[in-house]
Amino acid sequence: MTRLDTSERLVRVRRLMMDLVGPDDGGTLLTLVEVLDDVDFFERVFGFIQECPVVDLVSGSGHQEWELRDAEQLRQRVREVDRDTALGMLVRIASTTLAYGGKRHWSSDVAQETVGRLAQLLGAEARWWTNSDLRSGNPVTRYTFDALVIGRGGGVGVAVLAVDED
Repeated sequence: MTRLDTSERLVRVRRLMMDLVGPDDGGTLLTLVEVLDDVDFFERVFGFIQECPVVDLVSGSGHQEWELRDAEQLRQRVREVDRDTALGMLVRIASTTLAYGGKRHWSSDVAQETVGRLAQLLGAEARWWTNSDLRSGNPVTRYTFDALVIGRGGGVGVAVLAVDED
């Protein structure tokens, strides 16, 4: 792969992730793709979750277990994982719904290919975090099921949030 500058890498990652987003028959997938600059990327991810039209962060009935108060709390709810774990999760949430394991609009083969291209664009030195192992996790939304995968590499940050209901 030819060496890309950050702006070209950003454009390619955004194009790649464009088809992933949106609601389908089983939940919703949302993505954030940004240049990594002086701003803490976890601050950006917290803002992204807070601003998502399908994610309700304020319960109105006092503090709920899932409520995120700030980026520090988000940081506490995710754990760093290795590349293979993160990519496996991304393939799963891009091709299968969280609640019942139904099929999304991407087949597992297409998801595998797309996630592989994402990993190439972010580079071998990319770091990855998640709140879930797809069986249990630390909630970041009010939804019964949510999975957040965060990746940083090559000057680009990516967050993929899947939410679903029972």
